[in-house]
Amino acid sequence: MMSLRSMRWAVTGVALGLALAACESTKVAGNSGPPKSPPSSPAPPSSSEGASGRAFSFASSGDTSFDAWRTQFAAKADGAGRNDAIIRSVLDGLVPVEQTVQTQSFDNQAEFVKPIWDYAKTAVSPTRITNGQAKLAENAAIFEAIEASYAPPREIVSAIWGMETSYGSFIGKDDAPRVLASQAAMGRRRDFNEGELLAIMQLIENGSATRDQFRKASFAGAVGQTQFMPSTLLQHGRDFDKDGHKDLWTNVGDALASAANYLTNSGWKEGQPWAVETRIPEPFDYSVGDGRKLSVAAWKGLGLTPAAAPELANSDALQAELFLPAGSYGPAFLLFDNFGVIKRYNNADSYALAVGLLADRLAGRPDLSRPWPSDIVMLTQQQAKDLQTALNKLNHSAGVVDGIIGRGTRSALQKFQKEKGFVADGFPTVAMLDAVLLAANDA
Repeated sequence: MMSLRSMRWAVTGVALGLALAACESTKVAGNSGPPKSPPSSPAPPSSSEGASGRAFSFASSGDTSFDAWRTQFAAKADGAGRNDAIIRSVLDGLVPVEQTVQTQSFDNQAEFVKPIWDYAKTAVSPTRITNGQAKLAENAAIFEAIEASYAPPREIVSAIWGMETSYGSFIGKDDAPRVLASQAAMGRRRDFNEGELLAIMQLIENGSATRDQFRKASFAGAVGQTQFMPSTLLQHGRDFDKDGHKDLWTNVGDALASAANYLTNSGWKEGQPWAVETRIPEPFDYSVGDGRKLSVAAWKGLGLTPAAAPELANSDALQAELFLPAGSYGPAFLLFDNFGVIKRYNNADSYALAVGLLADRLAGRPDLSRPWPSDIVMLTQQQAKDLQTALNKLNHSAGVVDGIIGRGTRSALQKFQKEKGFVADGFPTVAMLDAVLLAANDA
């Protein structure tokens, strides 16, 4: 989901996360748990007047802070011009998800707790490839029409479909208004979550969706076979079959056209790759893999060659970034602008890599030529925090000490590695942690 999802890039056990956004066998959309039972003697209904002067009252959920937020938000929705009956249909009967369950759902997202090699293995499993190729054949006419109208190729759209809901087989079991209201009431991105609730009301008002459809959503409130947040559905959803609805839940054409439309509007560049696996010569200055963009011609000049593709790109003028998700120990990629477009769908390097790898296999392109270093023991979250603390002490700014090895931490580690004569690949092994800690203790 596009606008909510985590912006963190992780490369350690807790922080090197690259896991599926929806399950074939791994991810099940966040289970918010059973509703809390109202007390046997509920508090009197709370009420609030909207801009229209009409009062809103709801039976108590058993949580006074949630009830107070709901009456205030009902008035806000009324002031925004939403239909009173729809306001009530969306908010009435809601009980909040327990805060511990909400927090665990977000903090335990699979893309942040599984090593890249475990993630990649699941993302591009034989079953997901076989199922995806079957879906491409089954929906060939739909994909042909979508490719004629939108920029991304069918394998990218299909890969997103596969990653999000295993090609529509699991679209979620949480009530979107409930999870969004719970987040808003507890103060987690309140403006964002309230905006999503307003979008739900608009979608119901204009006939694009029904209240019941929103009872099937992810733990974050994303909906349908391609897992759109409600505001994204409102803005980018497409009625592919022209029946008056934007049905991402049961209409494959609507779901796929909406995803293709979103990628197109996000800047997909037709005819350009998302990435190309590359071979790196030895010796090589891995510190150039620090996020900088160079032309394909410049990368060729540094000795990079395609690992399996016929060429690095169809133009030497294209700009690309060297991406080393497993440092010098695993496959390397040149990333092009379309990689960033996939991240607009889910702003995580892990997710974009998964979509691209799956798309390549769906299109019949070969598997990676270099294996992942699955024998390496990854850092725990506490070890990642220790690394960040030590790097900060050494004036190689790793940013906030949060146990998430993002690009800032990798860049800081690269600076340390280059200073000390190590291979500057920014990859946080246990041995590298020991070296950083030793240097910090001596500082």
